[in-house]
Amino acid sequence: MRVKPRQVPALALLAALPWITSTACVQYQPIVRRPPTLGEELISLDEARNHGLLTQAQYDKRRAETIAAWKRIGDAPIVEAKKPEQGAAAAPAASPASK
Repeated sequence: MRVKPRQVPALALLAALPWITSTACVQYQPIVRRPPTLGEELISLDEARNHGLLTQAQYDKRRAETIAAWKRIGDAPIVEAKKPEQGAAAAPAASPASK
């Protein structure tokens, strides 16, 4: 079988088809970042103190502030978001008066 010169691009595309389809099927997954936990924050403060970035007094003050902030978060009441009622019709928008 002899390949004609104008068939070469088509054959090259056909040969590359598995690679093209495999890369086209990759799904986007967003990076989800979560806030640090209390333990992670305390470890960061401790590392900063150990590396000389914070004095002992600064460390003690920030540690107490961090723990107090987490206690306030923990003491906050849990409020569930209200879902719209099933089958409830939306209020009609006011229409402009016709002349």
